[in-house]
Amino acid sequence: MTASQHLLARMSQRSIRKTELDTVMAFGEVIGDKVVLNKQTAKERLEELKFLLSIKKEQSKCN
Repeated sequence: MTASQHLLARMSQRSIRKTELDTVMAFGEVIGDKVVLNKQTAKERLEELKFLLSIKKEQSKCN
């Protein structure tokens, strides 16, 4: 996504970093015209990532 000057200005006003926006865009849920990453969804995504990393770690041990 290319950031417009308007978006960059609003991010600056609200102290939102690019990495935070990228995280919400990658892991958030689309609800209408918004992308939302609430605490519950963030916890669920974190558990999914931990699980995937554990599988990857086990696979690397076997090879």
